[in-house]
Amino acid sequence: MSLPATMKICEDTVKRYLTEILVKLQQAQVLEEATVVLLGSIARGKQTWRSDIDFLVITPVYVRHWRVPINVHVHLETREVFLKKLNQGNDFQGWAVRFGKVCADASGWWTQVLADKGRQAWPDWRLKVQHARKRQSVASRLLADGDGDGAEEEYLMVAAHIARALLLRSHVFPLSRPELPAQLVEIGLREDARSVERLMNGTNDLDELRQIAAFVEQRLNELEQVATASDAQGKPTMKKLTGQQLPRLFNQGIKAV
Repeated sequence: MSLPATMKICEDTVKRYLTEILVKLQQAQVLEEATVVLLGSIARGKQTWRSDIDFLVITPVYVRHWRVPINVHVHLETREVFLKKLNQGNDFQGWAVRFGKVCADASGWWTQVLADKGRQAWPDWRLKVQHARKRQSVASRLLADGDGDGAEEEYLMVAAHIARALLLRSHVFPLSRPELPAQLVEIGLREDARSVERLMNGTNDLDELRQIAAFVEQRLNELEQVATASDAQGKPTMKKLTGQQLPRLFNQGIKAV
C-alpha cells in the first residue's frame, strides 16, 4: 500500500494497524472475502494533529468487533449493510466509494461497487443535521460544566456535520475534515469556514468557545428549519421560510474577537 507522501503520521504505523486488521480477519476466516478501505484525512494526505486513523472493513458475514487503540477507528460492516446505507444516501459510505483508499480486496467486490458508483444516491444532507444535533447536546453540557477541551472537540464534530450538510445541500461532496473550510469558502460561507478552522486549531479560551458555540448552534437551528420545510426528495420548500430567515442561513457569521 502506497500512502500520500505528505503524511505526517508514519506510513509504518498505518501499515502496522492494517496488518493487525488482516490478522483478525484471517482468524475470523473471512480474509479472502473481506474489503479494507482507508478513510479520512490520511487517505487524502490532508491530516492534522487531530487526525485519527480510520479503516472501513466490509465482510460478507458479521464479524465481532475487537479492541483497537484510541486513535484508530475500525468501522465493521457487512456487505448487505454497507450497500443498504450507500443506497439510502449515507455520506459515510458515499465518501468511502469516492475517496477511500482500498488496502485489501482479494475478491474484487470493491471494484464492482466502484463500477456502479454513478448510479448511487446523492447523500441526504438532512441526516448530517440530525447527527449534528446529537453531538450538540453533549457539547453544550460540557461547555456548561466548564470543560473547554471536551466541549471544543464536540463542537468541532457539530461544526463538521453542519459543514457537510451545507455542502451536500449545495451539491458539493464534502472532502476530509481539514478540507471543509476551503470548500465552504468556495460556496460563499466564509464565517462557517472560520468556525471550523478555529475549532480545528484548538486554541480557543472559554469565552471564544462560547462565541463559536452560539454561532454553530444558531446555524444548526436554521438548518433544522430548512430540513423541516423540505419535501420528500430533500429539496427545500421555500414557502415556510421567507423573508430574512433563509438569507440569514448564509449571511450571518461570527464576530471577530
